Amino acid sequence: MSESVRERNDAQIFGSFFLGGNEFALAVSSVQEVVNEPDGYTSVPLAPGYLKGLFNLRGIIIPVLDLRELLGLKAEVPAESRKIAIVESEGCCVGLLFDRTGEIFRSQEEERSDFDQAHAAGVVSGVFKKDGGGRIVQILDVSKLFQLRHIPKDSSRDRSRRDGLARKRGSRKQCISFVVGPARCALPISDIGEILKIEKLNESALGVGHCIGSIDLRGTTVPVIDFTSLLGYREVDRSDSATQGSRRIIVMRLDNELFGLMVDAVDSIVSYFSEDLISFPMVDQKKADMFLGCITGQEEGDILLLDHQKVFDHAEINEITRGHSKLYQNKMGHAKEASSKCGARRTYITFRIGGLYAVAIHEVKEIIEYPEQLLQPPGLQSHVRGVLNLRGDLITVVDARAMYVAEGAKDPAVAHKVLILSRNGLHFGLVVDAVESIVTFAENDKIKLPTMLYAQGTNHVSADISEAVEVTDMNGAKRRMLILSVDSVVARASGSGSGALAA
Repeated sequence: MSESVRERNDAQIFGSFFLGGNEFALAVSSVQEVVNEPDGYTSVPLAPGYLKGLFNLRGIIIPVLDLRELLGLKAEVPAESRKIAIVESEGCCVGLLFDRTGEIFRSQEEERSDFDQAHAAGVVSGVFKKDGGGRIVQILDVSKLFQLRHIPKDSSRDRSRRDGLARKRGSRKQCISFVVGPARCALPISDIGEILKIEKLNESALGVGHCIGSIDLRGTTVPVIDFTSLLGYREVDRSDSATQGSRRIIVMRLDNELFGLMVDAVDSIVSYFSEDLISFPMVDQKKADMFLGCITGQEEGDILLLDHQKVFDHAEINEITRGHSKLYQNKMGHAKEASSKCGARRTYITFRIGGLYAVAIHEVKEIIEYPEQLLQPPGLQSHVRGVLNLRGDLITVVDARAMYVAEGAKDPAVAHKVLILSRNGLHFGLVVDAVESIVTFAENDKIKLPTMLYAQGTNHVSADISEAVEVTDMNGAKRRMLILSVDSVVARASGSGSGALAA
């Protein structure tokens, strides 16, 4: 595989991390490694609140950003064992502090929605809608993180020294480590298709040897192999709960076929240099070619790096697939043909202000928790809760319930969300009860509803609705969506709309 193809594949793989109940994603091509939080930091004078401090990682000084402070998330009791993702851009490294790691997955076009970059000023560049839109993963833009003010940068001398060492050692490579029985193994990131959490496998006629069933991956049947049993650490687990708990399925391609390796847990992203791999003797030479070497010096123990092309030989591949490959050809071509007949697809974020409403996802810069503190300048209108300093941008925070008098006042007992919107240089946050999901549908699939079904007066939210539609979700249920015009909402919030409320 050429280097350009490897880089393109790596850019499509993301790792997710959690801060409380919020899940974020980073492109693994930007992540050097993930380490445990150090016992202490070196403080930086005159540093902003989001700069936690500095720590020494094998001779490199790493500034650590507290993303909870940076993103304005609600303060919570820190997790007992937090993680730091070391990200790199243009030769500089920064650590991002998270509560815990999530999963590693490959970006799918139908799941991803990018924000409008022409107006985006935040560090969140878009979202993934996972699990049918019920789970939202926010994408962090690493380049924007390095543009923040007061982030310590390496001196030219430090960069030259590090670049010189890198040239001597060759290019740094990345792999994803995982647990199989008592061992920690890894596969190069470029060899991994995706990593999945599966509750239950499909029963399959392919269940021979270490193959325990199959999964349907966007129209392709993928046989799943119990990798821990293949390596001799236990008997084959064919129970109904075999894939539950921390176990994951690592999908890879061999001889134009997809295979899934069931592992006990996915561990981390690890960087290494080829020259650092240490060979080790094998007792059983049957699978000796599978092991590329040992990565040493890791906090959690040594890692055995594998060659995915040598996990199975041709005889094993033929036995697992039983020559039935043609029965499981990818059905995505048929799906795309049907999709092209349905017209352009649109993506919306749905949320609640009493009822269920939506705005086009490209209208939303980011979504944050309701801030604990707001500036209170004099002369605010009754529906304005205050002004938020969001990474140097002043955001007017508008209470949607107060602005639309028919919806009633904001309930302080509810943990509200704030949608950050922007129009003509004006930034404002719309306080909503909750963010529901992300919905994508084709223009030809929606049914427009007559205005008389939702119109309720100039001071009601219905006055700012651009259209009301009925769509069918992934479960076949019909959903009614009231799509707001952001232009109308901004005009009302700023006091220039026809239905604007007096202060």
